[in-house]
Amino acid sequence: MYQGDTIAAISTPPGVGGIGVVRVSGAGVLAVIRQVFVRATGQALCNPVSHRAYHGYIIDAEGHRVDEVLLCVMRRPRSYTCEDVAEISCHGGSISTRRVLEAVLARGARVAEPGEFTKRAFLNGRLDLAQAEAVIDLIHARTEASHRAALHQLEGALSQYLREVRESLLQVSVYLEAGIDFPEEDIELVSAGGLIDRLDTIDVQFDRLLSTFDRGRILREGLATAIVGRPNVGKSSLLNALVGRDRAIVSPQPGTTRDTIEAELDLDGLLLRVIDTAGIRTTRDDIEQEGVRRARDVVARAELLVVVFDGSMALTPDDYALLTETVAKPRVFVQNKCDLPPCWSRAELGSAYAEVPFVPVSASGGNGLPALEQAVIRHVVGDASLNQDEVRLTQSRHRQLIDVALRNVRAAADGLRQGTPLEFVAFDVTEAIENVSEVLGESESAAGAVLDRIFSQFCIGK
Repeated sequence: MYQGDTIAAISTPPGVGGIGVVRVSGAGVLAVIRQVFVRATGQALCNPVSHRAYHGYIIDAEGHRVDEVLLCVMRRPRSYTCEDVAEISCHGGSISTRRVLEAVLARGARVAEPGEFTKRAFLNGRLDLAQAEAVIDLIHARTEASHRAALHQLEGALSQYLREVRESLLQVSVYLEAGIDFPEEDIELVSAGGLIDRLDTIDVQFDRLLSTFDRGRILREGLATAIVGRPNVGKSSLLNALVGRDRAIVSPQPGTTRDTIEAELDLDGLLLRVIDTAGIRTTRDDIEQEGVRRARDVVARAELLVVVFDGSMALTPDDYALLTETVAKPRVFVQNKCDLPPCWSRAELGSAYAEVPFVPVSASGGNGLPALEQAVIRHVVGDASLNQDEVRLTQSRHRQLIDVALRNVRAAADGLRQGTPLEFVAFDVTEAIENVSEVLGESESAAGAVLDRIFSQFCIGK
């Protein structure tokens, strides 16, 4: 059991609110509570019952009342950190929470570092590292789907999957080590072909898990999506229609949008970080040129482009130039102003773009918006659903480690096929086990700087 000093922090976000929570954890929690808390009767709380709420007051070092509170003490190991923990629910607002925290600190606690409560939960074995990372994803989730995915990982879905695969690798390792240590016994517990079959099964499991990373990353981070087109095709109107409010200024005057405008959009669990850009065209206006330059920068960084054309006017050289300029990016084509008589058909874009989704839309009237949303979802995630509880990789750290583990497994299987000495095969299997263990924080590699980097992403109080 990790034994640290006593830490404290405000666990609720800053600002005005009905309730504020100050969390305290460590071996000295009970000593702090005996000094800082008195019951409504004026008596000290000497031996609090675990997981019971007590009404009373926080007092400062001079014995003056700081705030009326509810106190809950959670005795180890039945707490978030597996240490003694106290949670003080005081009135919200910066003054009350700050003064309660100061009273606790004056009794011997220190201010917690970012993520230190969760780090202690990890060090005390309540969470593995993959679960600890899910905590911060849960806090930062911006869609129902991303929240559900983070909760699924926090509950141990990914960890269980990886432990089962690691157990299979350990069994292979045992047979290999037996063959290395007792070659003269001529006992073949499992044939080389049997070990290859086991490694091939693990190969499939790793490969399947890696295939979920793109969906998992999108769930966690969202998708950078740029709305692009020449001036006055209705890009800003489309942004406003998608987000359901006037986020961008709309005018019949071409070149109204001079800078990028951003908004977030939840499409059935798919978070789009939508960026409206200035119209891309050749211009001599200095300010508009800067807008075009910024628009092209956004295009270069975007993961998906919604390319907008004016369906009520013939296609222009600027439209065709944009088709060529954006060819390297995933795209959805929008023929805007479909409420007006069309002046061109999809065929005029050229057969080279036949596979790009094409959706007629009226940004001003709302026609075609549901079809556009579905086209974007299908284009990004295909037939998969972001709302299903599949085991996913969401962190680049996990993907990198599992990718290396997969290469280790394939090297081991190839070694067995080629008659490589078992010592080399066993080394590859051991490396694969180590990489899986590092995802879970159960290896020597997952220490020091790695842990500091992970937990520094947390807010103070968690």
